[in-house]
Amino acid sequence: MNNKQVEKIVSFLKAKPGYLKTGNYKLALMFGVTEKVAERAKKEAKNSISRPININFSKKQVYKPTPTTWFETKPQFDPNNVIFIPDLHAPFIKKGVLEWVKEQQIKYNCGTVIFAGDIIDGHAWSYHEHDPDGMSVGHELEAARKQLEPWFEAFPDAISLMGNHDLLIQRKARTIGLSKHFIKGFGDVIGAPKGWKFMLEYTKDDVLYKHGSVGDAFKVAKESRISTCQGHFHSKTFVQWSVSEKDAIFGMQIGWGADRHQYAFDYGTSFTSKPIISCGIILDRGKTPIVKLMPL
Repeated sequence: MNNKQVEKIVSFLKAKPGYLKTGNYKLALMFGVTEKVAERAKKEAKNSISRPININFSKKQVYKPTPTTWFETKPQFDPNNVIFIPDLHAPFIKKGVLEWVKEQQIKYNCGTVIFAGDIIDGHAWSYHEHDPDGMSVGHELEAARKQLEPWFEAFPDAISLMGNHDLLIQRKARTIGLSKHFIKGFGDVIGAPKGWKFMLEYTKDDVLYKHGSVGDAFKVAKESRISTCQGHFHSKTFVQWSVSEKDAIFGMQIGWGADRHQYAFDYGTSFTSKPIISCGIILDRGKTPIVKLMPL
């Protein structure tokens, strides 16, 4: 554990004790550290304050809290480093995935955030059979928006690729002959912040990011001769290279971030291969791909 990081936070908390009420997670985001570091700093700061602080709330002296929020003090990560976040399938996201993903962003100093798509599941409005005892369309969408709120708070600026589950709303509209002019933007549907951009594909530093559909990332990379990062195939996670006389390209496949024990995924109960919770880290301006698996 970095003692300098702890000392820095302790000094801040002693100067502004009101922040002792801040949760470990938000405090960690403020200083770009892990929650364990934030927790230790809070304990040390509390122990070092020997007597209560008295504030005179008289008419002549009124305490005014600082306008600075944790959003305004969020750490500045390196935009050349990318974190590639897997399919979430809200409202069925597995508990603890957000905290784990945020730890990877801090550890690898990733300033560019890209979601692989399938932000929501859409089980209730899928073309496939859905559980009659599950949530209704309205309830599932409401639950998804609520589960995504802390993700929007943690990642106020992001690129989100449109997955096949995300596109279900547009497909359903076409099925009933409804013009796109009657449909809300996907960001409005899920309550995403203005800093989120939605697109089918995105290219950065000669690396193609897409949700995926007919072939895994390595197959797409070899055929197009461009390094490719994909989600979609939940039970696949890897980085594989292809080298020719002229280039060296990789395919990165990441899994998902959902809870396979939820009713929406009963179809996979008998599958031998189980979904993998993983994310991708792309460093050195697209030259160093790393796959990280969440501990079971």
